[in-house]
Amino acid sequence: MNKTLQDIRELSKIEFLPILSEECEKVLIKLLKEEQPKNILEIGTCVGYSSSIMLLNSDAHIDTIELDKERQEVAKSVWKAQNISDRVDAYLGDANVILKDVIKDKIYDFVFLDGPKSRYLEHLNVVINNVKSGGIILADDVLFFGLVKGDEYVIHKHRTIVRHLREFLADIENRDDLDVTLIQEGNGIAIIRKK
Repeated sequence: MNKTLQDIRELSKIEFLPILSEECEKVLIKLLKEEQPKNILEIGTCVGYSSSIMLLNSDAHIDTIELDKERQEVAKSVWKAQNISDRVDAYLGDANVILKDVIKDKIYDFVFLDGPKSRYLEHLNVVINNVKSGGIILADDVLFFGLVKGDEYVIHKHRTIVRHLREFLADIENRDDLDVTLIQEGNGIAIIRKK
């Protein structure tokens, strides 16, 4: 792994940055090598770790959305250090507000959902018509520390996220237009293929 990315992984442990888990990174790299996507959409840039992994393991171009300006600035320096800035279009703003404009008239073969967990279903429904048939939507952290599929008491601060993730999983598992594989590793990963 490139030293810069290793530094980010170490920094994320100290500063509790929500970057890609090692389990999800392995799944992501495997999928990228199998699918060879050309156009990727990422919701939730954070500091550019996952977008770097995606670009370093494909020939794709990526559109990525981040709400936090400071994190986006870090991401830009990370992409520059990896020499991949020319394949990134970074959008600053709330995905709930700007997503439709970002994806307008574009078709993606790979979408990485890693932004606000309580908005996964909403974001999926916005982007689904901009995903090509056979394209992949990868959603990270869908089991949220085991709380989503578990029956244990959920503390107040996690209830909304857990409820929304349960709704997201129930929806995608019952749709005719999607094939879904749920991976238990890490915090749970949903691999969704558009039929």
